[in-house]
Amino acid sequence: MPERQTFVDWTASQLNLAPGAIAEVHLSPVFDLFISRIEAARRRGATDPLTTVTAKRAGGNSRACTKRMLEQLGFSAPQRRAVHRLLAGSPSGWPGLLGLYASSQDLSLQQRQYARRQLQAIRGHGDTVRS
Repeated sequence: MPERQTFVDWTASQLNLAPGAIAEVHLSPVFDLFISRIEAARRRGATDPLTTVTAKRAGGNSRACTKRMLEQLGFSAPQRRAVHRLLAGSPSGWPGLLGLYASSQDLSLQQRQYARRQLQAIRGHGDTVRS
């Protein structure tokens, strides 16, 4: 059985980008943070643990906790919104990279374009993300 790609490598492959382009927006620490929050929710018995890291459907304490953690990573408010949409999805139907990665789905052309726009939004709001 072939070894599964890391999230960053899978994302770079799906978006036809070099891994360095993904690394420069610091998705690996965000992935680790979100997975930690999702796993904690799963252990507490959440029916949909992914909800814990969504910006709209998570409870108030969960949103506040995730916001503080993303702030500690150096993300500005616009970057945090784009990170949430990119990884956790949006109410408009975008499933988010976490869900697609977990289910080993390839991105469609439309999903790839949407994800690349979110990456551009993260990059486009200054260099405030900590290295």
